Amino acid sequence: MTPPTARDLAIQVMPVSPEATCAAVFNRLLSDPETRHIPVVWNGRPIGLISRKNFLLTYVRMYGAELYGRRPVEELMERDILIVDAKTSCEAINARARNAFGDGRMRPFVVTDGGIYAGIGNAEKLMMVMADLATARAAALEEQTRRAEAANASKTQFLASMSHELRTPLNAIIGFADLMRLKTMGEMHPPRYGEYIEDIHRSGVHLLNMINELLDMAKIESGHVELCETIFHPMDVGLEVVRMLRQSIANAKLQLHIDVVDGLPPIHADQQQIRRVLINLLSNAIKYTPAGGTVTLAVCVCAEDEGCGVEGMLLTVEDTGIGIPAEKIEKVLEPFEQVENSFTRTRAGTGLGLALTKAMVEAHGGRFWLESELGKGTKAHALLPVSRIVHDAEVPRKRVV
Repeated sequence: MTPPTARDLAIQVMPVSPEATCAAVFNRLLSDPETRHIPVVWNGRPIGLISRKNFLLTYVRMYGAELYGRRPVEELMERDILIVDAKTSCEAINARARNAFGDGRMRPFVVTDGGIYAGIGNAEKLMMVMADLATARAAALEEQTRRAEAANASKTQFLASMSHELRTPLNAIIGFADLMRLKTMGEMHPPRYGEYIEDIHRSGVHLLNMINELLDMAKIESGHVELCETIFHPMDVGLEVVRMLRQSIANAKLQLHIDVVDGLPPIHADQQQIRRVLINLLSNAIKYTPAGGTVTLAVCVCAEDEGCGVEGMLLTVEDTGIGIPAEKIEKVLEPFEQVENSFTRTRAGTGLGLALTKAMVEAHGGRFWLESELGKGTKAHALLPVSRIVHDAEVPRKRVV
């Protein structure tokens, strides 16, 4: 359907010359009560508009007829009229009509074809056309939204299915590579094959981690996030994660600081997800911090009345790495987004770590946010709500070596 233009809104109204007398125009208005506006045209081109209401108010007042009856109608015509070409779209007319007079009111406009008068544009009809356009666009937007949601659901289902299909053979590859790597069935010949098996095992584990991230994101997007909640000490989990990443920290030539307050209470949460949160945050800090930098893990209980600004258990990972530009802080929390520069292009990954971390923290009713300055480092904060803190439970501490 072709969008309507000014030509479709034009009403054919016989114009008058600017030399026509006011008396003649008055008689015409009396004889035709349906006429609301009369265009004033000179040599085919519109120069003004007679408004029935304004003209009659002036003409019929005391001595109005005597003053204006024989004078040319141009003395009482409105000169600040809106003139639009017949090909102008209704949207363009609507925008111009609302801004032309400074008061936002809809007024009639004059339509021309190549500069020659072609009719008077009906303001009421323009409003009806705009309402129809808005309705049609709302319906189209709703349909597009429905299709996008269906496509997103299909994508999520595809990711979940493919992740399961890939994990089964990949687990077999990793398992058999591990058997050969550990020489379970005896020595390998030639010994050089051992290096290849190490590469196969390392690559398989890396690929499995990426597939697991895709599967986790698919579950989150489909709303299938289930928490397996227990009571545990968060720092026990934190120290486990530090032990797991100790070699990575050493290889990256970084300093690790742990800042934990005494007497930290246990929490009621999904231990596996909290572990994943800390792994993601510490791995990111290690990944994006150049050699010689520092990574800090801090855990504390915050109260608003202590001037913290937040309330709950706060897990913070701070680094002295590359930082994130201010305009990209929100963007990196979206799936598949990464900070791009010469340093990060050599770091592989799905770009799902922060998005998954945010989703897991929010699944606990918490809040996740970043503070960062380009070139100076980043602070990643995961705040668990007060309701997750357990004050009256005896939970034995784990011994983490």
